[in-house]
Amino acid sequence: MRVTAALLCALLPALPAPGPVHLTVSPQSLPVTTGPCNARNLSVRLANTSTTPVYADAELTAPDALHLQRTLVSTWLPAGWTSAVPVRVSAATGTPPGDYRIRVSSGDQHTDVPVTVTAPPPTAGLTTRAAEVTAASFRATNPICAAADGDPATFWTDGTNRVWPDWFQLDWHTSVTVSRAEVRTPAEGGLRDWDVQVWTGAWQTVASVRGNTATTRTSTFPPHQVKALRLLTLAGNGVGDMSRLAEFTVS
Repeated sequence: MRVTAALLCALLPALPAPGPVHLTVSPQSLPVTTGPCNARNLSVRLANTSTTPVYADAELTAPDALHLQRTLVSTWLPAGWTSAVPVRVSAATGTPPGDYRIRVSSGDQHTDVPVTVTAPPPTAGLTTRAAEVTAASFRATNPICAAADGDPATFWTDGTNRVWPDWFQLDWHTSVTVSRAEVRTPAEGGLRDWDVQVWTGAWQTVASVRGNTATTRTSTFPPHQVKALRLLTLAGNGVGDMSRLAEFTVS
């Protein structure tokens, strides 16, 4: 029996109509350097191409070697509206270098993003090479890594107003030599008093700053071989009187 195109179309089940939400992801590939504060952003864009508002979801999956800031993006999209949500992707210190993949799905749409993980080069700064970056406390809007991401426009704040001292700490898996600490603090409500301390079996103060009003202050001290160093913050310059640290760089 001769099957015509019209008959074939009648026999085959109808394909589902494309949904009103269009998914795009950028960049199309992502290089990630290992370390707690060396994350890169993946932008998940959901566009409502219909004439009515909709709820839109996108799910992200990745191997255990990668840490995703979130695994679900959910948003309300008015007609013709597009929402772009950044998702931070990181790999812990010690993650095997290599190629990984993140899958982003929305409805029947799927996008795979290749991720290349590498260790920091030997020439990278000590803050970039830190295995752990921790603090006494933090706020969701001003997280710990905001003071170790290389961007002075972001900053860490502690989670307690007018309660001192606070601390911001860097740890390394192997000993490093430190002799310099640079503190960058916001112009409004920045840090006034602090100590730089190294761990040598107990915390030892190697530099102190009092009465600071500058946005950048550098302290130098005799070289020390250490696996941990911290900034012990003691006072701020008003505006809630809390710790505000834009960048902490050591060498």
